[in-house]
Formats: sequence, structure tokens, C-alpha cells
Amino acid sequence: MKRCNITAVVVTNNRKQMLGECLEALEAQKAKPMTVANLLGEDLGVSKIKQYGPGGFHFDVLVVDNASTDGTEEYIQDMIDRHPNNLSYIRLEENLGGAGGFSFGMKYAVEHGATYVWVMDDDTVPEKDALEKLVQAMIALKGANERFGFLSSQAVWSDGEPCRMNRQEELEPKNEKQRRLMEQDRIIPVKSATFVSLLIPAGMITSIGLPLKDYFIWGDDKEFTLRLSNVRNCYKVEDSVVVHKTKNNVGSNIVEDDLERIHRYYYAYRNDLATARKRGFREVMVYHMAYCLNFLRVIFLSKEGKGKRLAVMRQGKKEGRRFMPETEFPEI
Repeated sequence: MKRCNITAVVVTNNRKQMLGECLEALEAQKAKPMTVANLLGEDLGVSKIKQYGPGGFHFDVLVVDNASTDGTEEYIQDMIDRHPNNLSYIRLEENLGGAGGFSFGMKYAVEHGATYVWVMDDDTVPEKDALEKLVQAMIALKGANERFGFLSSQAVWSDGEPCRMNRQEELEPKNEKQRRLMEQDRIIPVKSATFVSLLIPAGMITSIGLPLKDYFIWGDDKEFTLRLSNVRNCYKVEDSVVVHKTKNNVGSNIVEDDLERIHRYYYAYRNDLATARKRGFREVMVYHMAYCLNFLRVIFLSKEGKGKRLAVMRQGKKEGRRFMPETEFPEI
């Protein structure tokens, strides 16, 4: 019998209570046997459903811990004990950032037999049918003879409003097939997405490579998903919903963000320029226009720390001119 092996990769760092909530939500995920049977093209009778349980569906969770020091492993130990064959925990010796954590986790999942990899941050809480809706979308795409690069969920904030940090660039349907998928199945073509509920076929990771771990944080998901959408159509599944429990819902804004967080924007300006350089002259020009606009906004609108904000922007842009890490691939 065919199998569908989905591995959820969750990257965490010193947020054990948020991680616990994420894992509880993943523990509640279900996919109906007949849903997965339809995905696999299997004709399952009642006897086979009873014999195989979820119709050839196998769901694992891999927690990649970026060197947490808050007792994360002990905190989730009860859940590990309850699911010894389905929940794995790996603590890295150093904090590799979100980019390094996801690169490690995807590589591990693909090399250990995953058919699909479902990635998310530790502050992501999927609704109980989020995975079921993603699988249903795969069935709809299969029925339309449409191969995909990634499927993303609709990310909302704690109040149910769209999460600004996870805005996705939606595209107009290219043909009648995409138009039907959008109207009938609420599957919308997109250009890029974030690592907040992103489902990727393992074959795509093998083909285009892993996220760039040297990005450390910021922009690694954009660069990776743009690589995917360069070679395959990619989609957002409107009915697959996750809650992204960020501190607030204002998105990223170097003009107004707390000074204690400003150092993180170095990676934004460095990594975004590196991504733009890979994509060509037009993207580099867009980067520079946005940089100049934000430079002026900091000067005229920031209430404190203008010098620090501008220094971080300059340093990121300077490093981005020569920063170009190599793409790594899973070993299979």
C-alpha cells in the first residue's frame, strides 16, 4: 500500500510554553482515512481502513531546539513519552537562528523518509483541521493535474485578523484551471510565503535545495519560497488556518520597533539585498528604493534612536553587497 509520510518541523528557542501549545495543536491534527486514500489514489474498503488506520497516513513531528536554556526538553517530556514513535526532539549545540533550524529540520525530515514537510515556528497554533485542509487542497490540485511547489495556510493573529507579518503576495490566476481552483476550492496562487505553516513536497526540497542557513534570521523563508515559485506554481489554502501568536500585530517596522530589537534588522537589510541580487537588476532597484524610503522615514518619523536605526540599515546594506551563501541539499 502507498503511504503518505508528513513530518511537521517546528523550530524553537527558549519559548517552551509557546512550543507546548503548538505541539498540543499538532497532536490534535487529524486526516480522515478516505481523504488520504483519495490523495494516494487508493481504493480503500472498510477492512483496509481498519487494517491501516489512517489509510496510509503517517504524521511525525520533529522539534528542532536552537540551544534553548529554559528547560524545553523537560517541559515537553510528557508529550514525548506519549508519542515515542511520532515525536522527535533534537537540541542543537548552538543557536543557528530560524534559518539554520529550518534548514537542519528539513534536511533531517527528507533524509528520514518524509513525503511532505510541514514547517512552522513555535508560536504557530494550527486549527484542528489545518492539516486536513492542506491534504484536501493537494487532492484538488491532483485532480486538476497541477503539481505545486508549496502550500501555505492562512495565518491570523490572536484576534482573528490577518497576521501582518505573514502577508503573502497573491497572484492573479494564469488560466481557467487556476481560476476554478480559486473559486471552488479557495486555493489562491501566491509568489512567496513565510515559515508559518508551509507544506513542501520532499522532492522539491531535494530539487531546489534547503533554506539558506547562513541567513540566520529574516528573509530565509522569502528567498526559499521564491525559489520554489520560480519552478512550480504555489498556493495559499484559505481554509487551512493557523494562529500566529506574535507579541503584536504591527508587522516589522524599523521606524517604530523597540530599540532592543533593532539589531535584528541588520539581517533583514543584508539578506534582502542578497536575495535581490540573485533575482536580478529590477529586484535590486526595488530594494534600493525601499531602502531610501525607510531611511527618510527613520529620519523624519522615528521618535528615538535614529542614529542606531540608520547605522543598522547601513551595515546590513554594506554586508549584503557581497553576502552570497551557497545552497545546500539533502543527502539521499
